[in-house]
Amino acid sequence: MNDKIETDYSVIMTKSRKFSSALSRASITLLMVSLSLLILFVNPQGAMAQESRATSHTTRLSVTNQCDFPVWMATIPNANITPLSDGTVKLSKGQSHDYSIPNSGWAGRFWPKSGCDSNGMNCTAGEAVPPCPATGCQPPADTKVEINFPNLSSRDNAWYNISLVDGYSLPVEIKPREGESGSCITTNCNLSLNSCPQDETQGLGDLRVFNAGKAVQCLSPCKKWNYPAPFGLGKPETEAPGIDLCCPYNDVERCRRGPVVQTKFVQTVHKTCPTAYGYAYDDEAGLHNCPTQKSFDVTLCSVGR
Repeated sequence: MNDKIETDYSVIMTKSRKFSSALSRASITLLMVSLSLLILFVNPQGAMAQESRATSHTTRLSVTNQCDFPVWMATIPNANITPLSDGTVKLSKGQSHDYSIPNSGWAGRFWPKSGCDSNGMNCTAGEAVPPCPATGCQPPADTKVEINFPNLSSRDNAWYNISLVDGYSLPVEIKPREGESGSCITTNCNLSLNSCPQDETQGLGDLRVFNAGKAVQCLSPCKKWNYPAPFGLGKPETEAPGIDLCCPYNDVERCRRGPVVQTKFVQTVHKTCPTAYGYAYDDEAGLHNCPTQKSFDVTLCSVGR
């Protein structure tokens, strides 16, 4: 979610208001916890890039990797929200991880990193926030899962979406557990990088992001416009046509009438991923909500890749 989507979430939250061997086992558990805390203190990034071996989905959110390669699932909270203790989690093909979502609620985003080293660093794609590779941070053109979990003692809704506002990388699906109705539905986006426009309108040209000669991401029109070279054009959002590609203003209808909805990128997203966000004010298509108690399963490459 870009800053605009995080602001949307803040508005939504304000309106909603929103045994004989027990000793031995306890000793082993205490030792494991102590070692984990020590690793986190000495090297937090290394500790975060841990490999998940969860096999059941018992918490409010699980993520499963069905891609044919390892994926490191990164996460970052919204403003003024405490980070999840899970950190960045490595998922080999077929592995799942249950996230420790507090009963008091949590809001933030998740995105896949791929082609990483054993510590989940120096990735081919997905390192858009520090610490970044020596060559610099990569564009934030990752398929993002954005979820706002309410306090379980409230009557607020859970809000969620797949965001391609900055671009996309891997296919993602979000599925509510135990039934769907209304806006509380499965949302998925199985866009291939082969579908990334190479002759985008507004003079944007090729939206693909390459690493070592291989396409690893697809930039959105806004990100192609405002992200620095060599990946983007590095132009200000206040300059036309960027102002109506990025929509850095509070005029929903202007954005929806503007050139962004006519771009090949957004047209492709709406055709292939009709329940995902394709641009900043794409709420009607992309934003979903479920009752307070609802939990979710997220799958990467749900149809294989």
